[in-house]
Amino acid sequence: MKVWVIGRGGLLGNGVEKQFRYGDIYSPTEKLVWSNSAQLQSQIAENCRQFLQEASDGQWTIFWCAGKGTLSSTTEQMSEETRNFQEFLKSLEHTFDLKRSQNGLIFYASSAGGVYAGSENQPFTEHTTPKPTTAYGVAKLNQEDLLWEFSDRLGVRVLVGRISNLYGANQDFSKNQGLISTICYSILRRQPINLYVPLETSRNYIYVADASRIIVDASKIASADPGSTKKFIKLVVADENLTVGNIISIAKTVFRVRPLITASSNAKINKQPRSINFKSVALLDTDSFCKTRISVGLKRVMADLQTDILRNVAQRAREK
Repeated sequence: MKVWVIGRGGLLGNGVEKQFRYGDIYSPTEKLVWSNSAQLQSQIAENCRQFLQEASDGQWTIFWCAGKGTLSSTTEQMSEETRNFQEFLKSLEHTFDLKRSQNGLIFYASSAGGVYAGSENQPFTEHTTPKPTTAYGVAKLNQEDLLWEFSDRLGVRVLVGRISNLYGANQDFSKNQGLISTICYSILRRQPINLYVPLETSRNYIYVADASRIIVDASKIASADPGSTKKFIKLVVADENLTVGNIISIAKTVFRVRPLITASSNAKINKQPRSINFKSVALLDTDSFCKTRISVGLKRVMADLQTDILRNVAQRAREK
């Protein structure tokens, strides 16, 4: 099977790619330029052609793990991400023939918290009616709809992964998110953490390796499903929630240092409910493994941050 991970440089994309053998992975000849829409469209069109050429008549899977949107993103920012995804689907459609469309699956990384923020009757499952309350959640749902329509037109199997709060090494700090990575970084630097939500805020945090495993296993099950179903949804979530206070307390125990905390207010983030609970009821075979405990995840994130800092120090020393 040939695999193309779009967004391979990000936290999730990198994790998904690690689940495959090197020879299975399609590697674009040049890095995608997300800052230039015209150039990006041209690159995506060419890479769609090259990817399907490499896949030939065999099985293929494309994982869309791209995007820099957060709960604080504006409608304009999210509209650009929606256009990028739409152009990708157009390019793929122009490249397809009937046989190739039957041989593959497209995975799209959506947001559980984003699309269910205003939904009713927790815990939310794959059957819960989405009700986003932010531009980010609305855009994620719109992009899911684009994928459903694409599947209806071409008969391609598609899988939407509605992911809870993802954490791991190489979190993008410029996105102003990633509580666990931020806590580790602040302890390492002895800098305060600026919290925008109360300590009682309860969320579902899943380690990137666990999320990646669920996503890849779900894609394999969906691809091999003998039924007529072409469209699948999978909640990619941990087994239980933790409050912000829980995580800070666990970090204090693990690192034997109390994180420094300051509090601020963010109107967009404060529109989110105090607690969001999930329970997956679909593709359950993908959840039958012991997920990473938060204490272990914290240690791994801290170790990766320390390695990155040492690497940067060594590089600066070589450049002098």
